[in-house]
Amino acid sequence: MREAEVARREHELELSLAGDERAQALERREAELERREREVELGQNALDAQRERLDAVRAEYEARRDTIATRARELDAQREFLRDRSAQLVATGMEIEQRERAVASAEAALVEQLPASPAPIDPTDADGDWWGKQLNGSTAAALH
Repeated sequence: MREAEVARREHELELSLAGDERAQALERREAELERREREVELGQNALDAQRERLDAVRAEYEARRDTIATRARELDAQREFLRDRSAQLVATGMEIEQRERAVASAEAALVEQLPASPAPIDPTDADGDWWGKQLNGSTAAALH
């Protein structure tokens, strides 16, 4: 009987030791799970922070894109205005050149229409009155 009692106690001790091992294994497993939960939570927090940063960057990108698109439209309008103004200047330049040619042509036509001027009178000629002016008229008569 004593042997049976010893065997029973040994068996209970083995069971309690085995239970302790299972309890220790369970505690280790729970600790491992808690550690994994903390890692997952930290990863989730990091992912949320990255997502928020991505959303902020995306919003900034879209705002900049809208600003650039607006500026591009303004530049296109300005470029179109400058093209129109340049075309107006070219047209005005061509019109001025045509007017200048017309004026030059009209001047040439007027010059052609002028009567031919008579040949200039030689003041030193005998019939000219240069001698009379030079000699106060009295000596001019003596020379003739």
